[in-house]
Amino acid sequence: MKHKIYIITFLALFIFAIGADIALAGSATISWNANTESDLAGYKIYYGTASRTGTDPKTCGLCGYSTSLNVGNVRTYTFSSLTNGQTYYFSVTAYDTSNNESSFSSQVSKFISTSADLNANGRINAQDFSILMSFWGSTARPAADVNQDGYVNAQDLSIMMSQWTG
Repeated sequence: MKHKIYIITFLALFIFAIGADIALAGSATISWNANTESDLAGYKIYYGTASRTGTDPKTCGLCGYSTSLNVGNVRTYTFSSLTNGQTYYFSVTAYDTSNNESSFSSQVSKFISTSADLNANGRINAQDFSILMSFWGSTARPAADVNQDGYVNAQDLSIMMSQWTG
């Protein structure tokens, strides 16, 4: 069984779908390659707003993450209701029918964009576009800096357009 856990450790995990779900503020979708062990029982996702502090949940528990989630034998999972303006960190482990758990996969992260509703009227429309354009090129981190990267630029405009309600 020990050799199987080592094999599980070397899973090629994570194709992180950042672009596909940017319009869904507060969500992140992760997926990974299947483990080929015959006694695979499922996967656990560890995540939180702090980066991982260890490499093996058997020795460090949550290892800096705030939560672990047993997702069963699936290879894609979508988190919803994540807090806008936060960066989330994710790692996956595999476990077998004897409940042996692998070490963590590579860690990935995603910044959850804030809403592009800059005037807080419940719609993302031309008024918000006007506000964004009035701060274009600014480095002062105004509210128009939707992705909070320090600049009001094309990335913020792209997020706004993906959330556009008219």
